[in-house]
Amino acid sequence: IVWQGGYNGHDYDIYLYDLSTGQEKRITPDSRDQFFPSISGDKIVWGDRRNGYTNTDIYLYDLSTGEEKQITTNPSDQSYPSISGNRIVWQDSRNGNFDIYLYDLSTGEEKQITTDPLSQLKPSISGNKIVWMDRRDVVNYNIYMATLN
Repeated sequence: IVWQGGYNGHDYDIYLYDLSTGQEKRITPDSRDQFFPSISGDKIVWGDRRNGYTNTDIYLYDLSTGEEKQITTNPSDQSYPSISGNRIVWQDSRNGNFDIYLYDLSTGEEKQITTDPLSQLKPSISGNKIVWMDRRDVVNYNIYMATLN
């Protein structure tokens, strides 16, 4: 189980609770905020502000190796990551609105999923399906889905 927690008035960090051992572990020791974690198997992703408040990046921690990896490096805001297997999705503001992007850990390739000029937000991925909130209706948010090849 993963969550963001800010204890004793400190910044938000990512924590893990291992159901098999009953142990809690802090995953992110950085002094800036880390938030909105997602876990799949032995991989955890989250939004991270260590590079600036308006430059949230996506980071990954591999529980099996103990290694951390920065996934996004664009100077815009990337947040609300979700992971399923080797695929990570997030909302990204590099085009002046929020679009959904995908990163494939097995190939190292990043791909833009949505291109509508209005915002697409808070994606979630499971297997080869991505869902998100979409503002293209202008008045209401709708839920959209894409199936990956």
